[in-house]
Amino acid sequence: MDNLNGLRTVSHNAILRGKIAMNRLLVSALALPLLLTACEAKKETPPAAPAEERTVATAVDAPAPAPAAFQHDPALELVGFYFVETQAQVARWRLMNLSVGQPADFAAWEAGKRDPKNPPITLIFANIDSPAKKDELEQTIHQTTLTLVPDSYQIDDQRVFLHANTQELGEVVLELTPDLAAYKAARTAGPNGGAQRVFTGSLQIGAERIRNISFFHHPGE
Repeated sequence: MDNLNGLRTVSHNAILRGKIAMNRLLVSALALPLLLTACEAKKETPPAAPAEERTVATAVDAPAPAPAAFQHDPALELVGFYFVETQAQVARWRLMNLSVGQPADFAAWEAGKRDPKNPPITLIFANIDSPAKKDELEQTIHQTTLTLVPDSYQIDDQRVFLHANTQELGEVVLELTPDLAAYKAARTAGPNGGAQRVFTGSLQIGAERIRNISFFHHPGE
């Protein structure tokens, strides 16, 4: 009897183990198609294409060419030395005269042949603390002078513009209007003619600005 009961127990246990094994096989069999489907879907999905980069061209106006630093009208002649009528002085430097060269002097300067001791247009200042003497016209001439070397100028029959920078004076800007009729009269009269006011305008020396400045043509020219 005991043997029979033992056999029944073993048989029952074997049946349970068989059922568990079958359930596991059934679950695996059901899951396998799902796994295969997921893998196939992953293989068939192409990688996302990278975003296309586009460069959009925009119309940009070409910058206007910068004006030349040195410009003059080759047909215009204003040659001469001009005494300043209005007193202009900064510290110990006093403005004495304006010098304008020949058209050929301007052409040479603009071609690159530049002598800083003899620019085609310049303002000349005198150091009033330096020794002085009188010239033949009874003008006071100081021993130490400063000749401005322009870094730009524009000269035509309507406007005379000069710009310079110096250690002694800082920025200097001269803007004048020429009187061509007065210039011609002065040249025609020669050394015996009276002084003619040829230029009027403004002068800035550093922070100082003289709004009404004028220059007379040298009667000896």
